[in-house]
Amino acid sequence: MRTSLAILAGSLLASSAFGQTPTSEVVFYQGDSLLADWGIWRHADLDGDGLFLDPTEMFTFGFDNQTQINFVQDLRYRNEGGTDFMYAIATNDMVLKMQDLDGDGSVDGPGEIVEWADTRAGGGFSNTSPDAMDYDPITGTMYVTDDNFNFGPQPGTGLHAYTDLNADGNANGAGEFTQFVDANLPISVAGTAGNVTIDAGDFEGLMFDSTNGVVISFAQQDVMLYAFQDLNADGDANDPGEAWNFLNLVGDVAGLELNADVQAGTLQNPSCPSSGGVGLFGSLEVLDFAPGAGPLGEDVYWIMSTAANSSCTGAGGLLYRGMDNNGDLDLNDAGEVTLFMDGPGGPLGIPAMYGGANHDNGYSVRATGGVVYYLFDLNGDGDADDIGEQTQTGIDPIGHFVGEMEAIPAGSFPLPVTGFFNTFGTGGTTSVGLVPSIANVGFPTINQSFDVTVVNAIPFLPTTLFLGFSNTTWNRPPIIALPFDMTGIGAPGNTLYVAGNFLFTVSADATGFSSITLAVPNDLALVGRNVYVQWFCTDVSANPRGATMSNAAHTQVVQ
Repeated sequence: MRTSLAILAGSLLASSAFGQTPTSEVVFYQGDSLLADWGIWRHADLDGDGLFLDPTEMFTFGFDNQTQINFVQDLRYRNEGGTDFMYAIATNDMVLKMQDLDGDGSVDGPGEIVEWADTRAGGGFSNTSPDAMDYDPITGTMYVTDDNFNFGPQPGTGLHAYTDLNADGNANGAGEFTQFVDANLPISVAGTAGNVTIDAGDFEGLMFDSTNGVVISFAQQDVMLYAFQDLNADGDANDPGEAWNFLNLVGDVAGLELNADVQAGTLQNPSCPSSGGVGLFGSLEVLDFAPGAGPLGEDVYWIMSTAANSSCTGAGGLLYRGMDNNGDLDLNDAGEVTLFMDGPGGPLGIPAMYGGANHDNGYSVRATGGVVYYLFDLNGDGDADDIGEQTQTGIDPIGHFVGEMEAIPAGSFPLPVTGFFNTFGTGGTTSVGLVPSIANVGFPTINQSFDVTVVNAIPFLPTTLFLGFSNTTWNRPPIIALPFDMTGIGAPGNTLYVAGNFLFTVSADATGFSSITLAVPNDLALVGRNVYVQWFCTDVSANPRGATMSNAAHTQVVQ
């Protein structure tokens, strides 16, 4: 049976959208080798619940049949002059620049993916191997690693710098490439008893300290974070004194200061004995600089261990937060680095992490099984290891593997407008042992109708659709906090999940099926309005209240 609704416009215009809205969304490079569908995907909060848990909230951002978007090594978001861009190191050692020219929420259209820098041609190298990048928001310079190690530094190995000096949209012009750190030159840093020659030939991770103008990179062979700065303004950091020990968490290089807390045994060392039998192994490849993200507005340096626990026991699933408390441009002093999340030892048991990105004064990680967690220090104790501080915000519903991840401000790129009808909660059990279940036919679309249905109600008895604009409060009065346990009103085992701003009653048919048709007016002001629905099914034999509730659903008006 069906009932038409023609007052949706007035009711929605008088309501407000409920549910928290994250200030960021996340972008992944991922795919499946068997499906050959490697690409860049977005997780965005389409339904306004602050999470990315619905399968429809993961969708492609860049997919071009692996022509250019393939073997992506890093992703970086940049806003340039009010225009949003995504950069990626990808196939053939190119730095790609992506822009949504047609406003469809993706970069799959003609001209939307362009080559920004050719890391081989830039310096005239026959081959390069870029792994990570970050940029200077003031100059627009992009710093890129080249770890073409191959049993020793090769031509071009080190750190590259690219700047679009002629404003032609790429950094392939004359003079736009600089060998910022040349691993083929002898490079030394100050040690505990004199200078120590470092191995700069195998950089794997990189972050740019935009407050101090410092490039910080992880050197795989030394298991060190080194800092570089062009102090004499000659365009590179190859001169004496322009490199230093930024953070030593492992202690695999003799003569270099070790972080004081690792030295004291109060901070976990993210390493294990090298499989080669010499020295220690560690992998601190995911680095991120977050200006002002500390608890008192300090700049934060995020360092993630990506070691696999299967081969490096105890070194995976670790996320460190660093703050330079004494302003000496390193993190080796006591109290400057904390273990922000002990994945294996925390409440959720996260043994490994494959990507991460800072945002909202916290950090999101991609963990084993494709689960995305947002980590935030709620109680101010310096870590996110307590219950409630590791919030699952998203999951890859198609089981892809990811190697790279970036956070972008919500709304930077347009969102695809798609309908959704997300069910939540649990229905009660009727007197005949069935659970009423809510469903839909169509979505609330401007100037169209859609149906809200229920099955497993009691045949021929009344069913009432609760329609409201919140799943947290019903200003009845009195004010009812949602979800509301109905045990106290005679319906144990049932929960009210939605506000009942409007109630629509129709009798179930002989099978226990009911349907209400809701007509959405032709009013663009309704687009984006949240609507919550749930069925109240009359069932005189079920309980003293004489009712059984269905599960609930959240939907949103689309155009």
